[in-house]
Amino acid sequence: SSCPDQELSQKVPGRAHACTCAEGRSAFLLPLPPLPCSGVAAMKGVNTEGSNTDRMRQHQLTKKNVNQDNLRHEDVDLMVCTDLIDQSRTEALNRLSSSATLVEVLQANPEDKALASDTDQQLLLKVHFKERVNIAGVSVRFSKPPALEEGEDEDTYAKPRLVKLFANKGDMEFSDCDQIEAAAQAVIEGDDEVEAKVICLGHRFQRLDSLVIFVEEAFTAEALRSYINRLSIIGHQAQDYHAVYK
Repeated sequence: SSCPDQELSQKVPGRAHACTCAEGRSAFLLPLPPLPCSGVAAMKGVNTEGSNTDRMRQHQLTKKNVNQDNLRHEDVDLMVCTDLIDQSRTEALNRLSSSATLVEVLQANPEDKALASDTDQQLLLKVHFKERVNIAGVSVRFSKPPALEEGEDEDTYAKPRLVKLFANKGDMEFSDCDQIEAAAQAVIEGDDEVEAKVICLGHRFQRLDSLVIFVEEAFTAEALRSYINRLSIIGHQAQDYHAVYK
């Protein structure tokens, strides 16, 4: 008698099976081909281009969203609105001991306390940050000179005339100011000017760990000392280089 599997092997070439016929004989035929893998991608003749394109689009959309999140920031006064300024390391060199501290003029300072120089007109204001920051601008106000003490006159104090900014030079001293190129500067020319603003553009003001403000000259050459009432540093915390993809 004929074996049903034998008939199947004749109809489907390459089938492998073992059968036991009615007579009890075992028959071993051709090997079985491997079964097709599961999933649409393994099926013969199925076009997976559309599926791959969808995945690429989803990846690009996710990447775009992450990049947009990284670009979102709000530039604020780093002393008043954040805790990013390291007050323990922030200092003013050549500060008159009886005048305001650098931290005091970094704060809102509604009383217009004045930070004044001591032995000459120059001030070196060194601001350190707890985290890397991007700086958008710096504002220096000089609207109210210190109260005169005994032996002082109106020519003792003058507002700044030349202010320079140095980025990531937190360990610099006065002797370095002539050797290092300033990242930006402001020149005060008008008698009635009470504030100098410096717009900080470019990579020089990105990812800073410190900012040094150098008052190089007072507005009048005859003045013994220079002074400022307010120092405002505008910016935001810098994003980490390593983006997190969700």
